[in-house]
Amino acid sequence: MGVDDTSAISPAADTDTLLVYNIVRTHAALSPLVDRGLRGLSLTGAQMNALLVLRGAGPEGLPLGEIGRRLVVTKPNVTGLVDRLERQGLVTRGAANEKDRRVIHARLTDAGRILLEEALPRQRQILADVLDCLAPDEKGQLIALLTRLRRGMRESGRADRQKDTD
Repeated sequence: MGVDDTSAISPAADTDTLLVYNIVRTHAALSPLVDRGLRGLSLTGAQMNALLVLRGAGPEGLPLGEIGRRLVVTKPNVTGLVDRLERQGLVTRGAANEKDRRVIHARLTDAGRILLEEALPRQRQILADVLDCLAPDEKGQLIALLTRLRRGMRESGRADRQKDTD
C-alpha cells in the first residue's frame, strides 16, 4: 500500500482519528482561555485545578502523588505546581503525620482558600461563555460520553491511570 493509498483505511479508523484529534484540539483551545481569564489573579488553570482538588481534600490535604493522579499530571509536574503554589503562600507542604514522615501532603492555606473563592466566579463565567454554544442536554451527553470513554480505556487496560475520579 502506498502512502497516498487510503482505500485500505476503514471509515471507522478515520472517525476514531478525527474524534481523538478533536478532543486534543478542544483541550488545546480551552487551556489558554482559562489561563488568560485567571491571569489577573496570578493563577493558571492548572493551579486553579490543584487548589480545587486540595479544597476537596479538607484540612488533612493530599499526598503529592494523589494530586498528580487527580490532575492527570506527572510527578515532576505536580512537584513544580505545588512549589509555585507554596511560594505564593497558597499551599503548605509537610509530612502527613509524625509516624510516617515519608508521605508529604499539600494543604490549602487560608490565603489559598480566599483566592480560590475569588477565582471561582471568574472561572465559572469563562466556562459558561465558552460553553454557551451547547444546550444543557448536549453538555450532559458530552460528559457522559467522555466519562464512558475514560472508564472503557481504564477497564481495557489502555489507560495510563488505573483509577479515575469519575
